[in-house]
Amino acid sequence: MYYDWQQSRVLHELEQLQTGLSQLNHAFERGIENDPSDQAKPQKSTTVQQSPTSGIIGMISIPVIDVRLPILEGATQENMKLAAAHLVETAAVGQSGNAAIAAHRAHRKGRLFNRLGELQIGHSIEITLADQTTLHYTIDRISVVEPSDVSVLEDPGLGQVLTLITCDPLIDATHRLIIRAVKVHS
Repeated sequence: MYYDWQQSRVLHELEQLQTGLSQLNHAFERGIENDPSDQAKPQKSTTVQQSPTSGIIGMISIPVIDVRLPILEGATQENMKLAAAHLVETAAVGQSGNAAIAAHRAHRKGRLFNRLGELQIGHSIEITLADQTTLHYTIDRISVVEPSDVSVLEDPGLGQVLTLITCDPLIDATHRLIIRAVKVHS
C-alpha cells in the first residue's frame, strides 16, 4: 500500500509539472502576442514549481493491460518499487535509438509491470513526457532472454525504439521478459 501511495504521489507531481509547463507556455504565447507597449503594465508571473521527486520523465500507458505508471530517470531499486524506470545507459525516451524502461512485477495483479506478459505484437504503448509531448509505439517483438543478455538494449536501427523489461516468470524469476515497440509516425 505504501508503494501504491508513493506511485500516486509521483503521478500527481507529474500532472502538476505538466500543468505548470502548460501555464508557462501559455504565458509565453501571450507575451509574444502582446504589443510591446503593454510591457509597462505589471503582469502576473507564472512560475513552474520544481517537483520534489527529481527525475520524473513522464508517464507510460498501456491501455490493453490497464497500466499507467510514472517513469523516473535511473533504474534504481527505490525508483522501481514505485514506478517504471528509464535505464540511463540507453537512448533518451523520444530520441532516436533504443530507450529501455524497466519495472518490477509484483505478485498483486495489475501492479507495476505485472501484466506485461499479456501483451501481444501490434498492441499500443503511449508515453507522455513531462512537457506533455505524447509518443505512440506499436509492439513489434516479444522475447524472453537470460538476465545477462544485454543485446536487447542495442539500437536496432529502427528510429525511436522503446524496450520494456521485467522479470520472468512472475514467481522465482530466472529470465527477463522483453517487449520491444517502435514509434508510430503520425
